[in-house]
Amino acid sequence: MIEPAPDSPEWFEYQYNPRITVPDAATILPEWRSRAMQTREKHPPLGDIKYGPHPRENLDLFRAANARATVVYIHGGYWRMLSKLETSWVAEHFVEKGISVALMNYPLCPDVPLHQIRKSVQHAFAYLWHHVLTKDESRSIVVTGHSAGGHLAALHLATDWTAYNLPHNPIAGVVSLSGVFDVAPLINTSMNADLRLTIESSAALNLCAMPLKCNAPLLLAVGADEPHAFHQQSHDLAKAWSAVKPEVVSLVSTNHYTIVDRLAAPDGDVHSYVCAIAGQGRAG
Repeated sequence: MIEPAPDSPEWFEYQYNPRITVPDAATILPEWRSRAMQTREKHPPLGDIKYGPHPRENLDLFRAANARATVVYIHGGYWRMLSKLETSWVAEHFVEKGISVALMNYPLCPDVPLHQIRKSVQHAFAYLWHHVLTKDESRSIVVTGHSAGGHLAALHLATDWTAYNLPHNPIAGVVSLSGVFDVAPLINTSMNADLRLTIESSAALNLCAMPLKCNAPLLLAVGADEPHAFHQQSHDLAKAWSAVKPEVVSLVSTNHYTIVDRLAAPDGDVHSYVCAIAGQGRAG
């Protein structure tokens, strides 16, 4: 497909809507659901743990035997679709390596605005820490997320966790896959029919304009086959949050969807990175 003229409505859609640039996008979600079902049968989770009053404020915990750390995974879907169920397969090989995995659900747009989703995810992390994880599981937590979930994962480094009765740095590291951190460009896409962003609201949600509150490693991974805008988003956040020396990586032969496999596969480079960070423990 020929890339549309810069800054045209078609350009924004091309840059930010992966269903346009990934030829087999329609087949991916059914495959994810099948893989998720197999993982849930193999490793039944503690399911639908409520962390708030909204029907979607719940999480699953895939608890590893003698767990030494926890990976938190936040699903994508542009804050308007999907759930923890489609990506349960992310948990399998971490659990088999002694790392528990928590998968978060959160309310979706347009039922709630994006700023409320962010508050839900922050509350979910605090609830997980205080009421669900064992001491060993909370000793080292790596927060990960894909696409919209990549934004929500990075948000954990811009959160004052002492306000939630947590340590100043409760996180060992954050890994964002194909994250969108400045949401203003989405105003020009079809997704905004549900997101309902305005210039004013998007400015208040821009992570690149927010100060860091935690000092933990940050990996910003993008598929090499993704449009330029996704790469620019990660580079912009890395520049804004240079104090934690973020690492930006472009993963060869990877698109907006297959990047999740680099986190889930036992021999995946992102998977190995997460395991290494989890083994180091949190900053304090």
